[in-house]
Amino acid sequence: MQSTNKIKRNKKAKARAGQKVTINAVPQNKAVRRLVIPRPDVLHTYLEYGQINQYLEYIVHRYSNFVKLYTLGITHEKREVRAVEINWMNPNNTELPITMRMQAAKQSELQKLSGVKGPSVLMGEKNRNVIFIEAGTHAREWITVSTSLNCIYQLTERYTRNIEMLRNLRFIIVPLVNPDGYEYSRTKNRNWRKNRRPNKASKIVGTDCNRNYDIFWECGPTRTNRNTYKGERPFSEPETRAMRTILDSLAPNLLFFLSLHSYGQSIMYPWGYSRESPYYWRELHTLATAGRTAIKTYNGREYRTGSISGLTKRTIAGSVVDYVYGVLKTPMALVMELPSRELGFQPPVEMISQIGHESWFGIREMCKNAFDLRQIIRRDEEPNAPKPPSHKELGAGDNQSDVLPTNANEDKKKSPIRKKLKKRAKRTLLTQHADILELQKRHMQNALMPRRAMTAPLAGTRSGRGDV
Repeated sequence: MQSTNKIKRNKKAKARAGQKVTINAVPQNKAVRRLVIPRPDVLHTYLEYGQINQYLEYIVHRYSNFVKLYTLGITHEKREVRAVEINWMNPNNTELPITMRMQAAKQSELQKLSGVKGPSVLMGEKNRNVIFIEAGTHAREWITVSTSLNCIYQLTERYTRNIEMLRNLRFIIVPLVNPDGYEYSRTKNRNWRKNRRPNKASKIVGTDCNRNYDIFWECGPTRTNRNTYKGERPFSEPETRAMRTILDSLAPNLLFFLSLHSYGQSIMYPWGYSRESPYYWRELHTLATAGRTAIKTYNGREYRTGSISGLTKRTIAGSVVDYVYGVLKTPMALVMELPSRELGFQPPVEMISQIGHESWFGIREMCKNAFDLRQIIRRDEEPNAPKPPSHKELGAGDNQSDVLPTNANEDKKKSPIRKKLKKRAKRTLLTQHADILELQKRHMQNALMPRRAMTAPLAGTRSGRGDV
């Protein structure tokens, strides 16, 4: 009897189990819907405006615990200027200890009570930890947009390699300040520099956004046919107004501002409108030298360092770097001119990854040094900024070569000696790029090879070759 009862109980259990399985089973013809955002290739190609937004949304969706996306403004052609905030000290970040998450939650609650939209702003010198990176101000400088996206990639998709820096610093990155001009340069005119808002005074379209900031703006060029036209008034353009909104709000927390441009292959510090040096020029030069040394150690490329007016041999009024450093009193502000001088504003596609990675090595080192220098630089004790250039120098920041020619005969013919020197410099630079690509392939081959025990490091793994 016991055995028969046991068999019956087993049969009932199997029946219940089978019934349970059939109830919870998902029908095969009913698919489960999931939100899938494709990931564009940011490391090996120049992206369109829509692809850039697609990548930003992909990053925010995948790393929502410490990444946020903000819209700063709308351009003349109804495109958005967007900023990415990478804040490791976030109450939603599950990788933080409980005590740090509680502190971050208190700060977030204070921001909600204040009603401020956008990145949080905290008072006190200890909260001056924001690194601000902007790119794509000039439409034709495509490589700056790709490099800024590479920075976002390094801080999010490879965040485990930069965890120590993320714990101390907060990053705000604007990968494309001038989306209208960027798209126009991609589809119509590759050499287009300005934005696309028409000027009221003439039929010529566009203003140079990097001459439109309220820092001795009156010294800029007034002719609308110039590539460096300053605009009708300070902050007359929607792109610069969008930048002003976020920069002014974050001024108490800004530690280091970096503006990416091309193609001077240099790291420069203020001033641009004056040939005088800033009060803390030694600290700024130390910061720029740290980035230059890191890049040279990585692949041997040699960057120049110095002031903007010193290296460019001209004065530039109304720039964003002078505005951030002179008006907002940000402790550190630099301009990074990416490679390469003779290859133009859009280097070959095979160089995008190389330039992006080498630039990131320099940017990361500068961010670390900026955090160390924060206690030394006290902008409150600094004397007044230097005076603007004299009346004879007004508008000297833009060479006559920047004027848009109305007739082909107006172009000045270059001398044979100058052509020969330029051809020789281009050949030397092409050889340098070939050496860097060959070195990169060698490193990739060595990484794929099986590791073996070595008694001493291999000689000549990084030869340090670069511009000579």
